[in-house]
Amino acid sequence: MPIKPTSATTRSAARRRATTAEPLKKVTLRLHARVAGAVRDLVEAGHAPSADVFIEQAVIAALRERRRVRLFAAYAEAAADPMFAVDMDATTRAFDVALADGFPSKR
Repeated sequence: MPIKPTSATTRSAARRRATTAEPLKKVTLRLHARVAGAVRDLVEAGHAPSADVFIEQAVIAALRERRRVRLFAAYAEAAADPMFAVDMDATTRAFDVALADGFPSKR
């Protein structure tokens, strides 16, 4: 006989699915007991709708931070490239002309 979900479980799952078009994928994780307990305490205190949601949000935040670090490393690499600086300068000058098009001169 299947277990009927509680209204809190149903609300939590529906809220998560409503925010994304991706289907949920069941995974198994192993966490240190202290971390699992802290997550459970947050959920029980009402600071997170469920452990699944809290862990997913934490993973998304970590992935976003890694992407930001890679992006800024690429920016630093580009800034050190003299040819990139020349290209950016030419692009900026081209846009300056386009931005000023149709506006009276400030001279």
